[in-house]
Amino acid sequence: MTDLIKNRLNKNFKKQMHYLTLVFNDFFILALIFLFGALMFWYAQNIRKWPNNLWFYKPLLALIWTTTLGIGHFATLFDRADEHFLFNQDSEMKNYFKPLYMHNMILPTVLIILISGILLPFATMRANFSVGDLVFIVIGLIASKDLQFKLIVRSFYFNKHDYYNTWLFLGINFLILYLSFLGYYPNPIIYSNLAIAGWIGVDYLPRGKMFDWYKALDYEERRVDLLNNFYSMFTDVPDKKVRIARRKYLDFLIKTEGQTPNTFIYQRVLLRDPEYSNLLIRMVLFSILLIACLQDARWAIASGALIIFLTLYQLIPLGTVYEHNMMYHVMPIPLTSRGEALRKILQKGMLLEWGLISLAIIIFSPQKLEAVGGTIGLLALTFLLLYFYLPSKIEQLFKKVRY
Repeated sequence: MTDLIKNRLNKNFKKQMHYLTLVFNDFFILALIFLFGALMFWYAQNIRKWPNNLWFYKPLLALIWTTTLGIGHFATLFDRADEHFLFNQDSEMKNYFKPLYMHNMILPTVLIILISGILLPFATMRANFSVGDLVFIVIGLIASKDLQFKLIVRSFYFNKHDYYNTWLFLGINFLILYLSFLGYYPNPIIYSNLAIAGWIGVDYLPRGKMFDWYKALDYEERRVDLLNNFYSMFTDVPDKKVRIARRKYLDFLIKTEGQTPNTFIYQRVLLRDPEYSNLLIRMVLFSILLIACLQDARWAIASGALIIFLTLYQLIPLGTVYEHNMMYHVMPIPLTSRGEALRKILQKGMLLEWGLISLAIIIFSPQKLEAVGGTIGLLALTFLLLYFYLPSKIEQLFKKVRY
């Protein structure tokens, strides 16, 4: 069992490094450095202006730390075949999980220390915490994270009671953390002592003798799907499984009246294909965050114009999704109008992005009049791209298609 988990850890390390080098490439690292630097500059400039000891500071800090605690799942590295080949190894599963605790604690520990370091100036200068208080909080959070992992592993057995619920665990953690902050002088040592006591005491909880393979495998598949969804926003992931689920609350976005076959399928691709929907969402969120950090109308307008162009450029290949689908060519769908249909769908997506970026510029820019004028200029640029640049690119796109 020890050799098995070592081999799986090595294999998982190589796989994660492969995708991480693709995600965190030179351009993305450079963008993160500028974004983080801008955020820290804004943080340093504005923390001096904030008043001391407002009522929501302590619950806000407790919420941020609890959210940090919720990041990171327990990687079991199980395969679906394990329910057959390891089915009679229930007594050895404890040895299987031992190396995984240290492996899974690396990322949460680094994240807890990083977030606590960022919160240190605010907590000490404005919320009346001491450096020693933050040390106890970090210790308590690390103990709570390990406690969470132990409860997850214990829940994989057939027990009389279900030991773990994510929302209940995080809710109790937030409540204890916040209660330890009450009073003029916070006392986080209470939280850290309770977390350590829970971390030690969980080993004495009764545990079933039989391992629930179905529950453990389902948990691992959900974790891998979540990780692959993140990687798929930046690169192709061959192992990613496509899970389609209808969201009735979003049905209003897909119109059926007055649609041609091409406009209908293109709008479904834009809304339901993760490659394009995630791209649009990611670019909008990135632009809003960047504008919020810049706090300057001119830079915000320039970055908004660049993001609108880059988004449109990356959305144009959407038109070729069905080009190699045999049924698309067998059905009586007019191919000559597909370019016009693609342009109509992309127009809606780009105008939506322009609206959200413009709203962010007006909200976060101190120069309101200049911001309003800039949004009008962005609208003009968007129309130029949609009515002059886009038609020519669509024409070139369909000329390159080979069947």
